[in-house]
Amino acid sequence: MPTVETELPQSARKFSKVCAILDQYDHDATRLVPILQAVQEEYRYLPQEVMAFVATALDIPPARVFGVATFYSHFALQPKGKYVVRVCGGTACHVKGSQELVDA
Repeated sequence: MPTVETELPQSARKFSKVCAILDQYDHDATRLVPILQAVQEEYRYLPQEVMAFVATALDIPPARVFGVATFYSHFALQPKGKYVVRVCGGTACHVKGSQELVDA
């Protein structure tokens, strides 16, 4: 007997986690930022094909989704590692030796 997952179209299986996130937010386009935050938490970044899928599912232009994703600095469009290390690049930090930390 086929499982529910094998009966779904391939695209629905591929984006099943995104569909669950969209369901959680009632497919409400006004909640785009929290939707993208949840998607990024799942994937650790915002894949372009996922953003296009979100746009289609919310019936909004892909440019709007991409615009929001690029406007806010906490969104990543490239894969990140599990841990993100940031080093202050300001003058005071540089004087205190932040470059040595980067070099290490």
